[in-house]
Amino acid sequence: MFRDKGCMTSPYEILGISPGSDASSAKRAFRAIVKTCHPDINPSPEARERFTAAENAYRILTGAAATADRHLEHPLRSSRMIEIDLPVSIYIAAKGGVVKGSCPLGKANIKVPAGARKGDRIITSIGGKTVACVINIRDEDGFRAEGGDISSILRISNNQAKTGGYAEIDTPTGRYKVKLPENTPDGARLKVEGRGLPQTRDRKPGHLYLDVEITETVTDRAVAALDKILMMAKRPRKKDDDNGQDDIRLSA
Repeated sequence: MFRDKGCMTSPYEILGISPGSDASSAKRAFRAIVKTCHPDINPSPEARERFTAAENAYRILTGAAATADRHLEHPLRSSRMIEIDLPVSIYIAAKGGVVKGSCPLGKANIKVPAGARKGDRIITSIGGKTVACVINIRDEDGFRAEGGDISSILRISNNQAKTGGYAEIDTPTGRYKVKLPENTPDGARLKVEGRGLPQTRDRKPGHLYLDVEITETVTDRAVAALDKILMMAKRPRKKDDDNGQDDIRLSA
């Protein structure tokens, strides 16, 4: 939401900079507003109003010539490609797919290649304009992308942690069997090489990291209860428990 124009009377306040800031500060602030409020990006009345107010404030503070201002007014057309944020599911980043959505320029279907990483740029055309879609990978189902690596939590039982073996897990790149060493401690981090985001033309495949969380299951509780019963059964009886009677002395 933009602030009410009537509440901003100072050109410094309109640009969001401190009173007395120099021309370079005003220029940076104006360019930041241009990125979100330029009519080519955001056609809403509020954005246009914000852009016009910022443009006037910039001219007041810098005394820029009209020709220079006109050039700055359209930096996206002349020197900088429009950029939009493209939220992508970690599953699509892993296997590739199409992201359907819309932005102020219009609707679009963006094809995302398998192995896409956060910050990758996909150049496409939306509303007749060339746009750079900057990928932002969303965490999903407990999986997080960190560069080319994928991390998550692996929950196992006490028995699995003690005996080791294999645990199956569904990941964004497929279902895998993860080998557990014997006596795996709670909080251990397991690494499965090459099972992160897949390889691309210029990047190696990432790895899968699983942080172990040991949870008590119904089976674990039943086994513990049985162990307790067996231990009590092996415990020797006390002497005063013989025949179930107390040793009583009689006196004349």
